[in-house]
Amino acid sequence: MIKDPDASWEGPFPYDALAPAGVTPWTTHADMRDVSFELLARHLMTPVTQQAWDELRGVRRRLLVDLLLYDVDLAAELPGAAAEFERLLVTLQPPMPVDEPSGVPPTPLPEATTRLLDDLIRFDV
Repeated sequence: MIKDPDASWEGPFPYDALAPAGVTPWTTHADMRDVSFELLARHLMTPVTQQAWDELRGVRRRLLVDLLLYDVDLAAELPGAAAEFERLLVTLQPPMPVDEPSGVPPTPLPEATTRLLDDLIRFDV
């Protein structure tokens, strides 16, 4: 499961806070009742874990948390994503400048490539 990187959550994300107790999105709702005992036994019950447990033990609230997770099979999806990335790189790449003394300057980078480079490269001033 991948958490939506653009989703905001007030405080720590509940599954992250309860990970030391073994809570995952696949933890059954019945098992969530035993999580508080596990946290207490390990002395991990803090206000943060208490809030996370409260959020995940209610069905409506847990559904809201689960809505921010994506079930992605990385092994199946990565080859397609890599192929799409390569395709985009080829379409954004200008032709290679020729080292001829023709006096013609190389083709400038497309605006999309320039913006991409500006976003990726930061210089310390």
